[in-house]
Amino acid sequence: MWRYFSFSLFSSALVLLSACSEDPVSRPDEYEFRSTDTTIMSRGVSVPATFVIPTGGTGETFPLVVMAHGHGGSRQEGGGYSLTAEEFARNGIASIRVDFPGCGDSTESFTENNLSNMLLDLQAARNYAEAQPGVDNKRVGLLGYSMGGRLVVLLSEIDPSYKAMVAWTPAVADGAKRELTSLGGPEFYKSLKQKAKDTGMAEYTTQWGTTLQLGYRYFIDLEQTRPLESIVSFKGPLLVLYGDQDDVVPPETSEALIAAAKNSSEVVRHVVVSANHALGFYTDRPEIAAEVVDKTVEFLRQRL
Repeated sequence: MWRYFSFSLFSSALVLLSACSEDPVSRPDEYEFRSTDTTIMSRGVSVPATFVIPTGGTGETFPLVVMAHGHGGSRQEGGGYSLTAEEFARNGIASIRVDFPGCGDSTESFTENNLSNMLLDLQAARNYAEAQPGVDNKRVGLLGYSMGGRLVVLLSEIDPSYKAMVAWTPAVADGAKRELTSLGGPEFYKSLKQKAKDTGMAEYTTQWGTTLQLGYRYFIDLEQTRPLESIVSFKGPLLVLYGDQDDVVPPETSEALIAAAKNSSEVVRHVVVSANHALGFYTDRPEIAAEVVDKTVEFLRQRL
């Protein structure tokens, strides 16, 4: 079923892209930029989005980064994604980011928050951005944080035209392996899944005190996806960034992605010392946040 979905999503993409530009436009030290909050259509619903693009000279085009936020987060990610998008733009990179179902400014129920819907929303965001003046649709990359890291890995297999990828502390354990532990243990996981199947929704309270309404499709998508198999097909450069004190997505999960990326042209590991899963964005650690943003922007600026 997942392979059928992947084929359908790939087939629905508006444009299949070619190799990176061999002669990218030279960049000034810093660009001004324009940030636009809007909505895009995906799956027949309006999805909140933010599109940020440098304001360059006439005819200048910029690479694009599609950004995927974490489970229960938002397109702002505690200010971290807003900061990253602005730094992208100052360095000559456009970006698009959306609120997934039930997150941020989304008007949908969180029960619609599943991998299938989120992957469709990311591709719809890309299609929207590529239709805007100044975007070079031959140079498109991915950035994903936590569950967003899982999404960008899956998306890179579905649509191999993405040129570079950054995964922040990515939740890429195959199937529902991580959730069997994090959602209260295997028996509690099974009870949540059964309740979602029977009633359409199972409530779960995270370790941060947020109550989420999980739909049945959330569980099915997790169990059917194999990110560590998906990454094998990715041929572009990959940056995997994580904190050495992450107890939500343990460092060994990020290391497993690095080990599995056998066909990437370049795999870069960056360990942020004294950082936990928040990577400085949801905590008062601006020095950690700055390190994460700087490393990410520099990696993609040089490779898109």
